[in-house]
Amino acid sequence: MGIFLDTGFYIGLIDPTDSHYKRSIELLIDLKSGKYGQIFTSNFIMAESATIVASTTKNNSIAINEIKKIFTGDERIAIILRANEELEKESWELFQKLNKKENKVISYVDCTNILFCQKYLLNFILSFDAHYDGWVNRIF
Repeated sequence: MGIFLDTGFYIGLIDPTDSHYKRSIELLIDLKSGKYGQIFTSNFIMAESATIVASTTKNNSIAINEIKKIFTGDERIAIILRANEELEKESWELFQKLNKKENKVISYVDCTNILFCQKYLLNFILSFDAHYDGWVNRIF
């Protein structure tokens, strides 16, 4: 059993003004208790989260340092997965398939998240984005 952590969760942990701040803190307690098994995320989520934190805080060095510690430091929450060439190819295929509809856009990163969950047999994804529904069990 395992869980994959999406970007919104990390942003919620760092930004007290984020609409998911309180819920992210609650979920962190559940994660640390082992309720969802082993915890994973990806280097794509790390990059996306760092960029969003830098942007939304206008390069606040304290916030940037906090997000770094959550991914790579003493406060590290998850094992970081990295895509190989095969997963990247499959991500492109899924990205193109899912984005054929004009009114619905799912990011390339979100496609990799779906495939990481499938490849590593992860039972859950912690995400505030409903487009994962039907692909993987979403905790939000």
